[in-house]
Amino acid sequence: MNDTIYLSEIFTALHPLNEYKMHFAKPDSTEPLDAYMRDFKEWEAWNRWSNGKDDFNRKYIFSLISFYPEHDTWLFGGIWEVLQRDFVNGGEYPYTISLCEDYRKFIGRLKIKYAHKDRQVRNVMENYFPKLVVKEILEEPYSIHTFPGYKNLDVPFMTLENVINKDHPSWKNALSIKGIYLITDTKTGKKYVGKASGEKGFWQRWSDYIYDGHGGDVDLKKLLDSHGGLQYARENYKFTLLEIVESNIENDIDDRESYWKRVLMSRLESVGHNKN
Repeated sequence: MNDTIYLSEIFTALHPLNEYKMHFAKPDSTEPLDAYMRDFKEWEAWNRWSNGKDDFNRKYIFSLISFYPEHDTWLFGGIWEVLQRDFVNGGEYPYTISLCEDYRKFIGRLKIKYAHKDRQVRNVMENYFPKLVVKEILEEPYSIHTFPGYKNLDVPFMTLENVINKDHPSWKNALSIKGIYLITDTKTGKKYVGKASGEKGFWQRWSDYIYDGHGGDVDLKKLLDSHGGLQYARENYKFTLLEIVESNIENDIDDRESYWKRVLMSRLESVGHNKN
């Protein structure tokens, strides 16, 4: 028995598919999911942007947001009507758009399963819509208040920055534990393994990085000093929880930190930023 529910079985009142361009919003210098959670106007701008080409050359934009906490998953970001195109005076944002009421209640709630492998992210709707699978419908729109769980804690710098700056209690409570973490430079692939051994654990230690980007680490500071400072960390770092260490014995957490440095080879200059 096939229990798969296709999006086309729920979204049945759409205009003809050839009136839509489908927007698979993927990360650029920032994550579209972070933009959506920060400010809906910022997410709207993702659908107004152009690199000089009229990619949104149909009446409607059907928008999906890359949902990085889960593999091959997209969050429904609304249907937008293109009211005007101004490639003379519009600069990088030539489109004037308006959010449609159609299926508006699904924005931020509907998760879709689809493995989008094409480099082109603005596609004709009819080639993709029939393949989209309904994965889940959330009770309320997804927001930064939702802690992804320890097993899925792999978040970009700007997500963590938003959480810490807003002092979200659910995240703060969950992250106030000790353990081992990984910082990955997504631009170079280089890694840094660290320990969160303070009283407030990961929350306390990661707050240091949000403040200055390097948390006092010499090699990371050197990297930021030569690559534009904190903004480089914002655009390229992601944080991963590797292991929770429940022991209060300092040697135990030191041993686990050394273990992960060895396993991930982060002491090698070509691979990582750990110097000891």
